[in-house]
Amino acid sequence: MATVYKARPRIDGNNAPEVQEEIMALITGEGGDVVVDLSETKYISSAGLRVLLSAHKKLKAAGGRFTLRGVSPTVREILDVTGFSGFLEIET
Repeated sequence: MATVYKARPRIDGNNAPEVQEEIMALITGEGGDVVVDLSETKYISSAGLRVLLSAHKKLKAAGGRFTLRGVSPTVREILDVTGFSGFLEIET
């Protein structure tokens, strides 16, 4: 069973450290699955992308699975342009 993190409407430099802390708290040493629900997220900055990258790397190293869910077209475009959609798992 995956742990689901409900993301904020914006993930940017103002709240990225807090979001990172919350997501990292869900990642255990044994791996497991973490799903980040972005259904209410309309904007993600480079700071927010770093949070996703960091969580992805940590969970992958622990043998877990990191998935994005409910990605809006706007956020999907950001993920596509930056190349993040090439290595992050995104539920359709």
